[in-house]
Amino acid sequence: MLKKKLPKKAVVIGMMATMITGCSQEVQTTHVDGLNSLGKIEVVSREEESGTRNVFAEKTGILDETTGKDKATDQSIVADSNETAYEKTAEDKNAIAYVSSGVELDDNKVKTVTIYGNDLTRSFYLAYKGELNDVEDDFVRYISTQGQEVVSEKYTAVAKPGSFLSDKAGGEIKIGGSTSATPLVKELADKYMEINPNAKITVTETDSGNGLTGAMEGTYDIGMSSRELKSYENELLTKVEIAKDEVHVIVNKENPIERISIEQLGEIYTGKLTEWAQLNGKAEDK
Repeated sequence: MLKKKLPKKAVVIGMMATMITGCSQEVQTTHVDGLNSLGKIEVVSREEESGTRNVFAEKTGILDETTGKDKATDQSIVADSNETAYEKTAEDKNAIAYVSSGVELDDNKVKTVTIYGNDLTRSFYLAYKGELNDVEDDFVRYISTQGQEVVSEKYTAVAKPGSFLSDKAGGEIKIGGSTSATPLVKELADKYMEINPNAKITVTETDSGNGLTGAMEGTYDIGMSSRELKSYENELLTKVEIAKDEVHVIVNKENPIERISIEQLGEIYTGKLTEWAQLNGKAEDK
């Protein structure tokens, strides 16, 4: 079962150091005991419309900017949520996955890996079409003020928490989208409805792409996204940043690796590195 909150900082045990000399980049690899015995890397990815997948692909350099699709290997296991990605990793000692920092995990089953070369931070957004009605505006004002206290419990707040006085507007708000943002938005909705019992908020977990499409088409009053909006989405929707999150890379507890580069992650997720033993070796010039 999920027991412990994913730590914001992983333990750093040096695996690689990068030195740049002139136009040549030398990557020096230190041997990690036990890594060679693991065998084939089991890559766990997210579904195509996932905001977490989009951010991971962009940060690791495997996103095709022309098509908007990533170059992830077809051999990857596709998980439909952060929790599923966590469970797959907990079950398989050869697995590697990426999840939101808000995921609760059992550190007897999985662990985070320190990443160097780039950060995997991203924003959570609420997006809507047209103008907010009274109750929607009241809810968004709550999130931007007093609600930032809730945000800061597991994520990084985007504004200093402030006082909030609800106007007690009545009505229903339908919200849908990102699986990563869903737990936070549900908690914010519950807290807000305690303050304003005249409001009824339903939060549906799908993914960022469907959440934004739903907001544009009217299926949802507000969409949730854990990725940046595309140009056409920005033209049709107004977005409000509500929190900052960090995507964490996790492996099974039995995996001895503690540190990995952003370049290695890209090579793993595109299928260039297929065996854990390939992360052990001598220095190579690239």
